Amino acid sequence: MSKSHSPNREGNRKPVFVDGVRSPFVRSFGHFEDCDALELYSRIVDGLLKRLVLSTDLIDEIITGVVIPQTKNPNISRDTIINLGLPEKIHGYTINRACISSLQCVVNAAQTISFGHPHFILAGGVECLSDVPIVYSREARKFMVKLSKAKSAAAKLNIIKNFRAKAWFPKQPELAEPLTGMTMGEHAEIMAQINGISRQDQDDFALQSYGKAARAVKSGRFAEEIIPIWTPPDYDHYIEEDIIPQLASIEAGLSQLKPLFDKRFGTITSGNSSNLTDGASVCLIGDEKRCQILGLQAKLRILDFDHVAVDPMDQLLIGPAITIPRILTRNNMTLDDVDCFEIHEAFAAQILSCLRSMESPQFCERYLGKSRAFGEIPMEKLNVNGGSIAVGHPFGATGVRLLTAIANELRRSDQSIGLVSVCGAGAMAASMLVERIH
Repeated sequence: MSKSHSPNREGNRKPVFVDGVRSPFVRSFGHFEDCDALELYSRIVDGLLKRLVLSTDLIDEIITGVVIPQTKNPNISRDTIINLGLPEKIHGYTINRACISSLQCVVNAAQTISFGHPHFILAGGVECLSDVPIVYSREARKFMVKLSKAKSAAAKLNIIKNFRAKAWFPKQPELAEPLTGMTMGEHAEIMAQINGISRQDQDDFALQSYGKAARAVKSGRFAEEIIPIWTPPDYDHYIEEDIIPQLASIEAGLSQLKPLFDKRFGTITSGNSSNLTDGASVCLIGDEKRCQILGLQAKLRILDFDHVAVDPMDQLLIGPAITIPRILTRNNMTLDDVDCFEIHEAFAAQILSCLRSMESPQFCERYLGKSRAFGEIPMEKLNVNGGSIAVGHPFGATGVRLLTAIANELRRSDQSIGLVSVCGAGAMAASMLVERIH
């Protein structure tokens, strides 16, 4: 394989996380309801490039995760390049790996660099559920195609005459798991029952998440990772913080909320689960030696990553309880060696099930081949600035938000080892092990 002789293209095949940013995360159909995914993502990419004072000529690729496809921007990576007027040579692609998507973008970038290509790659994700595509019935779609092909007025009239008006109603967007026909929330209810997670357990965990996030906002800890967004259509107002409900109102109202998915016996509510969210995140991944040559101070060294898939009819979102032990065991580490954990909070029932499963000898024997429990994650090490329940969960953007959060927290607390883990639809999960660069 030939190599460039330019010192700016030398590398050591060690992928690093240079820095990351994100938009404020806001509930869908709120402040960003007039945004679309391309606009939101373009602003965050532009914000990171300006923050790093990095020549756009150094960027080789953009990889973006989007879970709910935008039909008008099917490859939002390449569209962002063109939208921002970045160099035409930059290539890009867009992926969907459910809620793991942006973390997968980082994995793909790291693999490219590990293979010997000392690139600079922007990896991120975006979700604008306020602008979700609306799907019409098959009958309506066939009608529109036939009508467009009709040559005469009589033929068009005949097609219209035989069309049922009822078929014109759009299909309501669904977030159901296609493999099972159940929603994520229904699956989380099953997990709560299997693992003995009570409504009180979930509400207590959610309250902790809200409390941590509220303190992080008040102390300004999120400010270094957030790019303020001027909101369309008039661009006369900007959002600079996550829209997090007041802690006092959450504490007073959690127990009063009705179950969302099982109206009679359910334990999952809008207060103890992540809500539909609009937001974007992006980070710069590079080769460690090339960063040093160019004077870029990277924050994290990417040590390893792990993926898993399980039976969707069992515990759909249990994957982190498998990937966390696997990645640590492979690197001769235990839970005690990790200074900071960022684990996605899709539902309090889901994350509590994962934590309890790692403490269960029966679970560990079944999924890990170990006859003893893997161990317990101390709560003081977990999501120390709040998680997705409080901050929000734009599906495609959450992975890079977690990675950015752990990079900043390790530096802030002067610690070394971090672990990110995300569950996702399709009964999949991923974990990433990182080390702070001192």
